[in-house]
Amino acid sequence: MGPRPVVATAPAEQQPEPEKINLDDGHAIKHKLDSTASEVILQSGYVEDHLISNVKITLGLIAIAVAIYSHFGPGKFPANWSAVVYCVAAYCVLNLVLIIFCNIKEGDSFLITHPKPGSEYGLRVASRMERYSDQYTLIISSANKWLDREVKMETSVTDYFHSDGYLAEAKYKHHVAKLLSQYERLDASSDPRPKALNPGKQD
Repeated sequence: MGPRPVVATAPAEQQPEPEKINLDDGHAIKHKLDSTASEVILQSGYVEDHLISNVKITLGLIAIAVAIYSHFGPGKFPANWSAVVYCVAAYCVLNLVLIIFCNIKEGDSFLITHPKPGSEYGLRVASRMERYSDQYTLIISSANKWLDREVKMETSVTDYFHSDGYLAEAKYKHHVAKLLSQYERLDASSDPRPKALNPGKQD
C-alpha cells in the first residue's frame, strides 16, 4: 500500500489575549464591563439594533454637507451672506435634533437590541459608574421606555477585577447571564416591578 494521503486540518481558533486594564482608569474599567456584558447578551441570541447609530450617522453627514456647502458653495462672501446664514442655521438645527434624538432614544444605554422571537420589545442595556467610585450598576430594561420593566445589578468593580488588572470574565459573564435570565422571566410574566440582583449573594 502507498503512503496515506495527508489530510489538511483547520488550525485551532486562537483565543484573544486577555486585556489588562489600568485600575486607576474608571472609564477603561466601565468600558470593559460594558463590552463584556454586550458580548454575553449578543451571544444569548439577541441582535443589536443599529437604527439609532444609522440615524446619528445620517444626521451627522447632512450637517457636514451643509457646512461644506456654506464654505465652498457658489458665490463669495458677502454676496452670498444669505446662503451662509441659512447654512449656519441649518447646521445648528441639525445638531440640536441630533442631541435631542440621542437623549430620547439612546440616553445612557450602550446596547439596544431587536426583540427575540416571541417577545414584543428588545432590550435596552445601560450602566452607571460615578467618577472616583468603585460602584458599578448594570441595568437591563425594555427597549420600550414606557414600560417600567427592568432588572439591575449593583456591585463593586473589585468583585470582578484581579489586582493585576485582568477581568475575572467567567464570574462576571455568569452574573450578567443570570441578570439576563431574570429579566426574561420578568418580561414573560409581564411584572412591571423593578428588581435588583446582588451578585455578592450569587453562586
